[in-house]
Amino acid sequence: MPEKSNENIIQEATKRPETESGAGLEISPSPELTSVANSLNDIKQAVDHNQPVELSQLQKIQEAIKKITVNVGGEDIPIEELKNIPDLKKNMEIWEEIRQGNLENIRKMTHITPEIAEHLSHHQGALNLSSLIFLSDQTAEHLSHHQSTLSLNGLASLSDKAAEHLSYHQGELILNGLTSLSDQAAEYLSRHQKVLSLKSLTSLSDKVAEHLSYHQGALHFNGLTSLSDKAAEHLSHHQGGLILSGLTSFSDQVAKHFSHHKDWLWLDGLASLSDQAAEHLSHHQGELYLRNLISLSDQAAKHLSRHQGDLHLSGLTSLSDQAAEHLSNHKGYLALRRLENISDKAAKHLARHEGEVYIVDEVVKKKIERYKK
Repeated sequence: MPEKSNENIIQEATKRPETESGAGLEISPSPELTSVANSLNDIKQAVDHNQPVELSQLQKIQEAIKKITVNVGGEDIPIEELKNIPDLKKNMEIWEEIRQGNLENIRKMTHITPEIAEHLSHHQGALNLSSLIFLSDQTAEHLSHHQSTLSLNGLASLSDKAAEHLSYHQGELILNGLTSLSDQAAEYLSRHQKVLSLKSLTSLSDKVAEHLSYHQGALHFNGLTSLSDKAAEHLSHHQGGLILSGLTSFSDQVAKHFSHHKDWLWLDGLASLSDQAAEHLSHHQGELYLRNLISLSDQAAKHLSRHQGDLHLSGLTSLSDQAAEHLSNHKGYLALRRLENISDKAAKHLARHEGEVYIVDEVVKKKIERYKK
């Protein structure tokens, strides 16, 4: 049997007088509805008296229908927009499940009403609503009261007002579908105090970077492919972890700015690092992730050995004897996960490292252990 159209679903739902408010779809009395009823009555009178129906009368009905709104769980939606909601029938089924306390299918929900959002705001666990492609300001206000991880990865845009509401959310906020962010929205989101994930942003204006630098919590910018010196300067003052894994290169000046950052810093997109950039990053305080570096000069190794914090260089497959000697002076956790080709002399140097050296290759591990005895 073919799926019923949204128009049929609307007709069925609005015909049930016994349906409770918010449980289905309701068209409330309005001037537009009255206009349609009056126009239809005029047409009926014309037909009954064998009189012609003017085109303007039909156009008037058509325009009035477009202005009619349908109440969907507490939200008034224009009837034209309602017909475009994906999988309306399925959404209504999920809404009823939520009212009954069953959240099993919330991830499949493509539209949410304020009433349903209010229900979900009381849930004490994570909410994955990543199939939603639109979020009204009223719905955002309800969801802001939720206190655990909130995933809204289906949203490509967010109104300033919705951003203001979500800034009060007291859990991780995952907005990985956003491709742009207004200055005002960024200012509001800067008030959020947990993890804020914005992985689909590919660029960041200086002003947006300035606003988000005041955010207190980790910032995930995995999609950023470029960053201006000024934006980097702003983000360097951010008090929380930073993920910038989309950057495949950056200037020495950007590295200098990040030397002032004081929390974990992910730069896993960098395949190479200049000696000058390494010197700047050596002053960074916190875990430093450079897991995509495939080579490291002796001078860069010397600089990074002075870094105060865990150092992740898991992309390196080999080290020169000189580089190994420099890194042996590093204090803290040293990740060389993929290291598989070192000389006995380099192994002897790494054996002197004061702290854990994480290596997967058993041959390399045993070679280093031999010199520790």
